[in-house]
Amino acid sequence: MNNKNKSISKEEKLITLIDKYITDTYNEKDEIFTYKLYLIFVGYHLKYFQPHAIYSDSVSNIDNVMQMFCGLFKCMKSNFISNLQNKEVLFIQLNTLVDYIEGNQIRLEQVYVELKAQYEKREITNRIKNKSDIRKRVRL
Repeated sequence: MNNKNKSISKEEKLITLIDKYITDTYNEKDEIFTYKLYLIFVGYHLKYFQPHAIYSDSVSNIDNVMQMFCGLFKCMKSNFISNLQNKEVLFIQLNTLVDYIEGNQIRLEQVYVELKAQYEKREITNRIKNKSDIRKRVRL
C-alpha cells in the first residue's frame, strides 16, 4: 500500500483522503459536514498546491479551490475511482460542496483568507524555531 501511495498524484491522494473522511465521519444529519469538507479542500490547497503555484492562477482563492476541484474530477475518470469505498456518497458530497461554495462565496473567501493567515503564521514560526535551534550563540 505504501508503494501504491507514492505513485499516485496529489489529486488522487486528496480523493482518497476525502473518501476516508466520508467513511469515518459522514452523517446525513450533520449540518456542517459540507463546511468541514470545504476546510479539508482549503487545507490541502494551502499545504500542497498553493506553495507550488498549482491551481493558483486566480486572485480569488475560491477560484483556485475550484480549479483544484476540477483537477480532482479529471482523476476520477480512471480506474482509481473504482477502488474507493464510498464513491456514490463522494460524488454526492462533491456536488453538494460545489453548490455550497457557489452560494457562500464571500463568506468562504473570508474563511480561506483566515486559514491562509494561520497557516502562514505557523510556517513562519516553524522556520524561526528551526533556524534558532541550528544557530549557535556568540558569547561576549
